[in-house]
Amino acid sequence: MAANGYIDAEPLVCRHREETTQILVVEGNRRLAACLILADDDRAVRWKDLHRRFAAIQKKNNKQSIHMLPAIVFEVHEQEQAVLAYLGVRHIVSSQPWDSYAKAAWVARVVANSSMTVSAISSMIGDHHKTISRMLEGYYFVKQLQEAGKFTPEDSIRKGRGSVTDYPFSWVYTILGYRAVRDYLEIRETENETPQANPVPEKHYARAQLMTRAMFGSKSLGLSSAIQDSRRLADLAGALANPEQEAMLRQGKSLDDVLQAAKSLNEKLNDGMNEVKDILSLLISGLGEGGLKQDIASSLLPLAVKIRNLANRLERDIRETVDAER
Repeated sequence: MAANGYIDAEPLVCRHREETTQILVVEGNRRLAACLILADDDRAVRWKDLHRRFAAIQKKNNKQSIHMLPAIVFEVHEQEQAVLAYLGVRHIVSSQPWDSYAKAAWVARVVANSSMTVSAISSMIGDHHKTISRMLEGYYFVKQLQEAGKFTPEDSIRKGRGSVTDYPFSWVYTILGYRAVRDYLEIRETENETPQANPVPEKHYARAQLMTRAMFGSKSLGLSSAIQDSRRLADLAGALANPEQEAMLRQGKSLDDVLQAAKSLNEKLNDGMNEVKDILSLLISGLGEGGLKQDIASSLLPLAVKIRNLANRLERDIRETVDAER
C-alpha cells in the first residue's frame, strides 16, 4: 500500500451498530489498520517504527497518506442477510480464501442471528453439493462434544491448518458423511439442509469420543491417531461400525492392525506371500547389479538361511494340506 496506494476496487465493508452512530468494519480491518499506520494516526501510536519505515517507501513512490477510504455501509435493519449477500460470494466462493472451519463458523452465526436458512445460503453462493450443510454439521458436532467435555482440540496429536490448527476440521465433516458413521452415532437426518445443532445423541458420546480419538490421537492418553491421512477415513468408518474392530480401536490399536487382525487365514497367507515375493524379487534384482561387499554378504548369510528354511516349511505345510484333500 505504501508503494501502490489504496485500490478503490476494494472498499471496506461496514454496517451501523444498533442504537449508536458508530460504524463497524466487517471486512477490511487490516487495510484500515495499514492506512492508520501510514497516516501516523494517534490510534496507531504503538506502531511508530512501522510508520517511519513505510513512510519512506511512500515518499519514494510519491504516494500521499490516505485519509479517505471507499466503503460500503449496510444499515442496521439489513444485518446479516445483506452482509452475507456481499461477503458470502467473495469469501465462500473463494475469490477470497476462507478455510472450511471459518466458513462453517460464519454460517452458524448467520443461521443463529438471522432468519436465513442453510438452504437459502447455499442457493445464494451456488453450493449445489450440500457442502455448506456438511461443514455446518461438522462444526455443530465439534461444538457439542467440546461443550460436553468429550473433545479437547488441544489434546489432538494430528494437527490441522487454517483458522483451526489443533486438528484437521475437514476430517470431521468428511467422516460424518459416511452412512456407517451416521448409523453408528444414530445421527438423525433432517428434512431440509439445516443440520441439528446437537447431532449426536447423548447416549453415544463415548462413541463420538472414540471416533475423534481414532482420527486425531490423544496427547493426554499417549495414543497416536489410528489413521495417517484422510484417505483412510472410509476404512475407519467401516471399522467403527464393526463391533469387533471397534473394540480394538478402543484399545488404541491402529487401523492397519485392526484390519490385519480381521483378515481370514486365507487372506493373510495370500497377502503376506505376495508381499514377501515382491520384496525378495526386489532384493534379488539389486544383487544382480553387484556392489555387495564380501563382509556384508557373510553377515547376511545366516539370515538368508533362516529365510530359506522358513520358506521351505511354509511350502511343506501348504503341500501337506493339498495332499490331505486328495
